[in-house]
Amino acid sequence: MLPSKKFLSLPIISLKEGQQIGFVRNVVIDPKTRALAALIVDPKRFFKEQRIIPFNRVVSIGENAITVSTASQAEKAANLPDILHLIKEKTAVIGIKVLTADGKTLGIVNEFYINKEDGSIASFDVSSGKIEGLFYGKARLKADEILTMGSDVLVASEGCEEKLEVFSKGIKGNFKSFFQIASSKATQRGQRINTYWESKRKQKIENLEIQEVIEEQSYPASNISGEKDNDLKPDFISNELEENHETKNGRI
Repeated sequence: MLPSKKFLSLPIISLKEGQQIGFVRNVVIDPKTRALAALIVDPKRFFKEQRIIPFNRVVSIGENAITVSTASQAEKAANLPDILHLIKEKTAVIGIKVLTADGKTLGIVNEFYINKEDGSIASFDVSSGKIEGLFYGKARLKADEILTMGSDVLVASEGCEEKLEVFSKGIKGNFKSFFQIASSKATQRGQRINTYWESKRKQKIENLEIQEVIEEQSYPASNISGEKDNDLKPDFISNELEENHETKNGRI
C-alpha cells in the first residue's frame, strides 16, 4: 500500500524513451469502484500542457517512481471523457466527513492508502479535524466498511466505530496516559513508603519487646546484689551468729 500523498511529485518514467515525462500532480478517484482511476501529470519537456494517464496504462508503481510503457500513454483530458467527468465532479477524499449508517460522526479523512497492484483503496485515516484531531487522535478505517463514497460524505457501516484501529491518541490521550502513569508511580511510591515505615514500626516494637525481656531477666540479679549479706545466708548460719552475739552480751 502507498499513501495518496506519496504519489504526489513522484516522477513518471517512460520505459520506451527512457525519460521522465513529468511527475504526478494529483490522483483521480472513482467513487463507484473506490479505486484510483487516473494520474494527473504535470509536464516536463514532453508536453506543453497537463496530461492524464489512466491507471490501467500504468506499468508499475514504485516507492520512487511510476512507469508507463511510452510517453504517448499520457493524453489530454479531452480525449478521456470518463476521466474528465470524474475531474469535473471534484470527488475529493481527503477532507471529506465520515458518517456511519446510523448517523454517528467518525471524523474527517486526512489520508487514504492505495494498493499498488490494482489501484484500489485499502483504508482511510480518520481524525476529528485538523484542530480537534490533535487532541483526540487518529484511527484507521478499512475500505470494506465504506458503503457509499459521495461528494460530501463517506457513509460507513453501522457499528464500524468498534473496528477502528487507533494508532495516535493525540495530546488528550497522551496527557491521559501520562497522568495514569504518574498516578500509578505515585501509588507505588506511596506503597513503598508505607511498607518502609511499617517495617520500621514493627522493628521498633520488636526492639521494645526484646528490651523488656532483658530487663525482666536482669532484675532479680540486681535485687540480690543490693540485699544485705545476712539476708543471703542460710538460716542455720544466721541462727548461730545470733547465739554467739547473745553469749558475748552475757545472756547465756
